[in-house]
Amino acid sequence: MDFTLVGLWQEMGFTARAVVVVLVGMSLYALAIAGDRLLAYRRGRRQSRGYVEALAPLVEAAGRLREAVGLEKRYVGSPVAKVIGAGLHEYARGLPLEGGVTRTTTAGLSRFDVAEIVNRAMERSKERELANLRRGMPVLATVASSAPFVGLFGTVGGIITAFQKLADPTKGGGGIGTVSAGIAEALITTAVGLGVAIIAVWFYNYFTARLDDMTVDIDETASELVDTILRGDAV
Repeated sequence: MDFTLVGLWQEMGFTARAVVVVLVGMSLYALAIAGDRLLAYRRGRRQSRGYVEALAPLVEAAGRLREAVGLEKRYVGSPVAKVIGAGLHEYARGLPLEGGVTRTTTAGLSRFDVAEIVNRAMERSKERELANLRRGMPVLATVASSAPFVGLFGTVGGIITAFQKLADPTKGGGGIGTVSAGIAEALITTAVGLGVAIIAVWFYNYFTARLDDMTVDIDETASELVDTILRGDAV
C-alpha cells in the first residue's frame, strides 16, 4: 500500500473523501475570512493611529474642537475616526453660526446635556463599527469548533471499513495488512480536521485580541472628547 497523500486518497472510500473535501472547503473559507480581516484590522489600526495623532492637539487645546469636525473624512478606514466623527458632528449641530444663529435646537443646552447627546451618538456608531469588525468571526468560531467533529465522522467511517475488512474472509480477514488502509483513512481525516480547527482557533483568538485593542482605543478617545466638552474647553 502507498502511504503517500496520493496513495491514501486513492485508498479512501467515498465517505472519507467527502469529509476531506468538506474540511478543505472549510479551511479555504476560513483562510479567506482571515485574510480579509487581517487587511481590515491592519488598515483600521494604522488609520486610527493617524486620526488620534491629528485629533489630540485639537482636543487638548481650548477652543479648537470645532476644527476637528470633518477630520474623519481623511481616515475612512478607521473605526475610531468614524465613531468620534459621529460625536463631533452631533456636537457641531449646536455650534453657533455667524450672527448668533444656531444650527439646531441643541443650542442653549448645558454642556452636560451636549456631552450626553454626543456620547449617545458615539455609542450608536461604536456598536455599528464593532459589528463590522466582528464580521466573519462567527464563521471562524464555527470552523474551529466543528472541524474536529467533521474529521471524527470520517474517522468513524474509516474504522467501520477496517472492521468490515477484518471480518470478511474474502478480503484476507485476520491480517493486519488488510485493515491498514481503513486505519490510515481514519487517521488522515482526523489529522485534517484537527489541522483546520487549529488554524481557525489561532486566527479567532488573534482577531479577538485585536478587536479588544480597537475597542479600548475607541473608548479612550471618546472619553477624552466627552471630558473636553464637560470642561467647557470645546467652544
